[in-house]
Amino acid sequence: MDAPYRKLLAAKIHRATVTGADVNYEGSLTVPPELLVAAGIHPYESLHVWNVTRGTRLETYAIEGLPNSSDVCANGAAAHLIRPGDHVILAAYAMVPEADAATHKPRLVFVDENNQLSHIGPEVAGPQLRPDSEPSQLVSAPKKADGQPIAEGC
Repeated sequence: MDAPYRKLLAAKIHRATVTGADVNYEGSLTVPPELLVAAGIHPYESLHVWNVTRGTRLETYAIEGLPNSSDVCANGAAAHLIRPGDHVILAAYAMVPEADAATHKPRLVFVDENNQLSHIGPEVAGPQLRPDSEPSQLVSAPKKADGQPIAEGC
């Protein structure tokens, strides 16, 4: 790595529904092969898992599931932070040369409630909404009785 590089999002599977979690199972996070291919994520590739339901985050790796399944399963230690029914975002990163950073486009895969491919990118930045989406559930900072935000330390 002679030239400067940036760590950029390479791929994302947005809001998959977890179908299973087993702390005693081998492996890490099982994902249907069709979703891995659509996102350009390879089996055993590092994955960041952001649990939208619980607010937890972890890093693990992808395990290829059964073809034509909708199984997204947290295996091993990941099962302590992820439960069936949770919605998760799966993200993979890549080191991109500085010269290519401005034109880099990640592969963004969106799934429905059954973990079936809904559409492929782009993202819509909040607080905007897609025409077919539900109203967002914004998380706001706690406020004092007078409506002013409560300052919290880092």
